[in-house]
Amino acid sequence: MAASGECGRLRIGIHALIPRSFLAELLARYREDYPGIDIDITEGTARDAVMQLRADRLDIVFVAGTPEPPDCHSRCIWVEPLVAALPECHQLAGQTTLTWADLAGETFLARNGGTGPQVYDHIVLRLAGRWPASSILRFDVERGTLLSMVGQGFGVTIVGAATSLLPTSGVIFLPFADEPEPVPFSAVWSPFNRSAALRNLLTLANDMGRRVRAD
Repeated sequence: MAASGECGRLRIGIHALIPRSFLAELLARYREDYPGIDIDITEGTARDAVMQLRADRLDIVFVAGTPEPPDCHSRCIWVEPLVAALPECHQLAGQTTLTWADLAGETFLARNGGTGPQVYDHIVLRLAGRWPASSILRFDVERGTLLSMVGQGFGVTIVGAATSLLPTSGVIFLPFADEPEPVPFSAVWSPFNRSAALRNLLTLANDMGRRVRAD
């Protein structure tokens, strides 16, 4: 049973686990298909997750972006549109979409953990040298706390569309009209890991990802 991936343990590193998101549905389907597999989940930054993967403390990690570590395999599994999170009282709240130029001069909030580093880099990439300077404040908080800070008027932030599924008071989510690409999310794993449980998870992830892209 272990050789076929029907029993055993799988150690997974994640950026977040949001109800009804692609990752949550993937893990729910996997647990349903392989009830004999014990799943350990660790949440953290992409950098920390890959370090744990290299140290053989994780079997697979799911991270934002398309990293290509030279000593690991990686594959884009799914994508999400990028959306802006704004206070309900924001002057742009009545719009159906917005542009990066609309957010020029805003105070952006980002986390130090989770996908915070990628969020920070993306804001810098989109705004640097193009519009009036914006400030980016970074905090050691969880995702829910950061969204609460947005709702209280501390600033705005950008998130993958799955985050808009979270119950959040005082925050609205608006899609970008000029964001060229959705946010990719990738699986990263060691080429030396021969676990059948890992192989089965990757197969399921690929199948689900293809169906989502087809829809």
